[in-house]
Amino acid sequence: MAALGAAIALLSAAAGGPPTADARSLETVTIATPPLEPAALAFYADARGFFRKHGIEAKIVVLPNPGAVPAAIVAGDATFGPLDIGGLMLGKSRGLPVRLVAAGATYQRLHPTAGLVSAPGKRFARARDLVGRRVGVDRTGSIAHVALLKWLKRGGVRANAVELSYHAFPDMIGPLTRGTVDAAVLPEPYVTQAKQRGARLAAPIFHSVCTTECLQTGWIARTDVDRSLAARFRNAIQEAAVWANNRENDPASGAILARHTKLGPAVIRRMTRSTFATRLRLRLAQPWVDVYKEFELIPNTFAAPDLLE
Repeated sequence: MAALGAAIALLSAAAGGPPTADARSLETVTIATPPLEPAALAFYADARGFFRKHGIEAKIVVLPNPGAVPAAIVAGDATFGPLDIGGLMLGKSRGLPVRLVAAGATYQRLHPTAGLVSAPGKRFARARDLVGRRVGVDRTGSIAHVALLKWLKRGGVRANAVELSYHAFPDMIGPLTRGTVDAAVLPEPYVTQAKQRGARLAAPIFHSVCTTECLQTGWIARTDVDRSLAARFRNAIQEAAVWANNRENDPASGAILARHTKLGPAVIRRMTRSTFATRLRLRLAQPWVDVYKEFELIPNTFAAPDLLE
């Protein structure tokens, strides 16, 4: 992938992290990731030295389009990368040769990092308020789209009673604040950015799927990835998750995030920061498995352990 090669940007490590492995023992590994906080564990693991601690010299490729990550991994241009759990289920059910190797960000009811946002001057609180309205989502079959479908169904509203408008998350702020779309399903930091421009949080629609906590993103690799390397990668990612979940580290993680995402300090201070799973637990993926089956997006034979194969 020539475009991928042009996108490679090696990120410098911050001082003060954990002890590192001897430089001669480090294995160079390419990691493709979009510049988003739910996918930021690679930034944190690199900056704090967790990759080096586990014998990995990380080369991080920043891809603005999250959808390019699995393509890069399948092509062999990257070994690891993050993907939303819905995208992984859809890919696996359609034969994509990737598997889940580590957990990423989680959605928590007490700490929501995504929701339905209404355009400036408009108020929506119930599913019935959206009948005949235009709602922005990122793509068909994403976790944002499926959470909206589930919330509408619980509110007694058919999916075809709402007009969907498709935009990548960064491109959705303009149509939302101009009123071209009446509401949009957004994750952070776009929720905060939209609110800064007059929008308001209408409903935490992910609650319709996640009763307490569920997996939002996971880290994937090709199915033929070296098992030892995958284990070392997972250990580094999990240590980064423990570090990032400590709210005392928010200033330090915020500085790393700002460096790699170009988010302004005001947005990072005000946004609801991601919480990350500190180990891989398939029960956190089960709510999405159930709802994707409900809307017939994956076969009824699909099971959460299939994500690991």
